[in-house]
Amino acid sequence: MILARLIPKNSDRYTRLNKTADIYSIFLEKHKILHLFSVWTVTMSGFVFNKGQIDRFSYWDWSEWEYGLIKIIFSSILFLFIQNKNFINVKLFNKNNYVLIKEFLFLVVYFFIGLANFNIFDLNIILISPYLFAVAGGLFLYRISVKYDSNAEKWGVDNWENKLYYFSVSFILLIISTYLGYIFDDPIISTVSMISLFFPAIVLLWPSHVRHILRSQFYPLFTFSMFVCVRAPWFLIILFILFFISRSINYLKYGIVYPSFGVDQEDILGDV
Repeated sequence: MILARLIPKNSDRYTRLNKTADIYSIFLEKHKILHLFSVWTVTMSGFVFNKGQIDRFSYWDWSEWEYGLIKIIFSSILFLFIQNKNFINVKLFNKNNYVLIKEFLFLVVYFFIGLANFNIFDLNIILISPYLFAVAGGLFLYRISVKYDSNAEKWGVDNWENKLYYFSVSFILLIISTYLGYIFDDPIISTVSMISLFFPAIVLLWPSHVRHILRSQFYPLFTFSMFVCVRAPWFLIILFILFFISRSINYLKYGIVYPSFGVDQEDILGDV
């Protein structure tokens, strides 16, 4: 990371900026800004699904970027408004199922925001089912909470309970998404799901380790985002801005490079 080279952690400049970064870090955590990666990606998946229905061979298309940007802005405002609201009667579900159902329903809403200019009456609803299975499968990857210990300077998992259940369900849902995407001739979601299903498989087959959880939570979403960018390349710019800002704030506040492509301490140091 260039910022880490320009402003080393033990320098006077880092100490000064560390205090300034505190207010931005609080905003980042309070409003769950990092969740926008998934909100934007799901919104844009609806947008590029629309393009795929119009032209199966749509590729690297810069047109209608302004409409896509409006959808992203609308989804962002909606996310910031509803993230702490309870629109489902929590008494009907236990806490874990309540959170999972709420997140899934809102992600479906974001998908349809991206799809909004498609004639809904001409849409075969079955065609979007691979995306819904992929989104549901992805959500199960985040049921295991990963936290960073600033004192020990490493990532850790507080509770491995239900690991087998969560990642087995995720694996099955991603297989279904892969199959349906192939049957419906959708190269985006079929490829994304096929690549992603190996991450829960590794968690299931290998001994429990935080690096497997980190990879399963980062790379499937990253893969999804990059394949969306194949049809809407301008989305790369939006993603880079959020990636750079959040990464810089986390470094200046906590001294970690996050989000990061590395998941072990050695990987993170190499990324720096």
